[in-house]
Formats: sequence, C-alpha cells, structure tokens
Amino acid sequence: MRRIVFALVVLCVAFTSANAAYLNATLQDSRIQESNHIYKPGGIVGFALEGGFFNEPENIVDYTLGIGIRRFGYSHSNGDKSVSLWEIEFKPLTWSVTYWNVMLEFYLGIGYIFAESNVNEEMEKRFEGTDDRGSHGTIENIKETIAINYGYRLGYRITEQFMVSLVADYQKPGPGWHYAHDPTGHFFVGGLGVNFQWNMPW
Repeated sequence: MRRIVFALVVLCVAFTSANAAYLNATLQDSRIQESNHIYKPGGIVGFALEGGFFNEPENIVDYTLGIGIRRFGYSHSNGDKSVSLWEIEFKPLTWSVTYWNVMLEFYLGIGYIFAESNVNEEMEKRFEGTDDRGSHGTIENIKETIAINYGYRLGYRITEQFMVSLVADYQKPGPGWHYAHDPTGHFFVGGLGVNFQWNMPW
C-alpha cells in the first residue's frame, strides 16, 4: 500500500511541476501471446488509464514520461475462467515521431502487480511472497510481482488536444508468475486495442 501511495504522490508532484501533460485511456484484447498448454485459452478485456507529462504535440520527435494503472490477463476453459492481474505501470522511456498529424510511438516500461483474481495456487503463493520453503525476502518478493511492458501506438491527432490511436501493448510478468495449470512456463500476454488521448491545455 505504501508503494501505491508513493507512486500517486510522485504523479501529483510531476503534474504540478510539468509544463505539458496528458491523460489517456486504452481498451484492448488481452491474451497469451505464445504457445501454451492451457485448456481452451482465450482473451479478456484489458484496459489502462494513464497520465503523463513532457509531451509537446508540436514536436516532430517527442519524449514523454507516464504512469498509470492497467488490467491485463487471459481466459481459459473456453472462457469459463478469466485470470486478471492489476498493475501500476511506469513508462520512463516513451518516444514518438509525428508527421502530418500522424504519430508513431514506442514505449518500454515496468509494472508493479498489486492485485490478482482467479490465479492458481502457485501464482497466489508467489503473489503473497511465499512458497514451499516459506517467505521470500523483500528483493525476491518484488522480483516476482513486477512485469516488463512494451508497446506501440499509431495515432492521428484530430485536434491539438485530442488523438485517437491503434495500440499494441504487451506484458511479461516476473519469474514467479506461471500459467494456470502449467507451473513450468512463464506467460507473455497482450494484444491490440484502441487508445484515446487528451493533451491538457497549459
């Protein structure tokens, strides 16, 4: 909980000190993006809410810094069960190129997974920082509740303040997270979606 509060404080300070800021929302398909042994795998509806700063829409090449909250995961058993993970996402490396109001963007980020639903017993133990040997130390606990994130965005600026984009976002949870029903493999999830961004008038 302290990490969540700290992240929100950093976000508030950044917004009040930055000279350009934005808000955006993403709605997308989220599913496992590699071969797996899950029974009848499928997707879930993933979404993200993000805020950031340092964006300058008039620049051809631009850098932004963002932080947000994201839901991602997958379904199995022909959609009867859905596994979802919630994370606070930090994007320290986001670069974009804009020409004639068309923008192409790439980002690399990290997420701290703070909640889950419908995970298997082993994933639950990892989330709580314990296993058959007992409790992990702090470093191991953090390693097993993070995700490495990356994605692309192709958008069109309808106005200087508003942009609509197609996105491809992907997440790879840390070493302690495994497929439901398959403790031998790590999973890599994500998918395509649509993003709406509003650049705050400053």
